[in-house]
Amino acid sequence: MATNRTFTMIKPDAVANGYIGGILKMINEKGFRNICHPDQS
Repeated sequence: MATNRTFTMIKPDAVANGYIGGILKMINEKGFRNICHPDQS
């Protein structure tokens, strides 16, 4: 079974400006799921 994965990196200025929540929400709404982010390490 083939599995496709997409790597997404949020730029530091977006994180510093507080956009990470909105960005992750948009990604999730498009049907992607998070398998790791800094809060889970």
